[in-house]
Amino acid sequence: MTELITKYNWTSVGLFVGLIIIAHFFTTSPYDWRTNTISELASQQYQYRWIMKIGFILFGGILAIGIVSKLMKGNGNLLSELPILIYGLSILASGLYSTKPFVEGIEYSAMESNIHSFAAQVAGITFSIGLLIYGFTETNTNLKIIHFVTFAFVVGFSALFGIMDSNVGIIQRVMYLGSFVWLTLFYQPNK
Repeated sequence: MTELITKYNWTSVGLFVGLIIIAHFFTTSPYDWRTNTISELASQQYQYRWIMKIGFILFGGILAIGIVSKLMKGNGNLLSELPILIYGLSILASGLYSTKPFVEGIEYSAMESNIHSFAAQVAGITFSIGLLIYGFTETNTNLKIIHFVTFAFVVGFSALFGIMDSNVGIIQRVMYLGSFVWLTLFYQPNK
């Protein structure tokens, strides 16, 4: 159990990825992983949305609790941890509020969808800021390069996600993959 707490980055990512995979087994037509987002697996009025909602909440919650615990123990720097903490809390919030349905013509709450979108945007912005701060404060040259390359990767795929109409599901999943690689291999939860 202690290992799960100290490796909160691995735990949060592992649970989230596992729930994404499980949610895909329950998808119904017309959902297509290539053109639909992960958020749409938790969309309003979708029968199996609870699976992905749990994923967002657990991912963000575990990450946030781990970071707060890290800071309370005197590990880590508030400047570099705060953006990643806000990222986790924003992902958690995006799980509490669902995006609009991926099926046209179904009634939904536009306000709830807007809150979800805002939380997702805050998550992306704060994660990017966190990468920049890690890049500028890192003393190890190799890690510094990795932080900046990951920043460029995330920002580049975020831009693609915003301008492309087709294959946004693929673009988002690649962007998530890059973020998860950084969170599990290069983010140091106990430093």
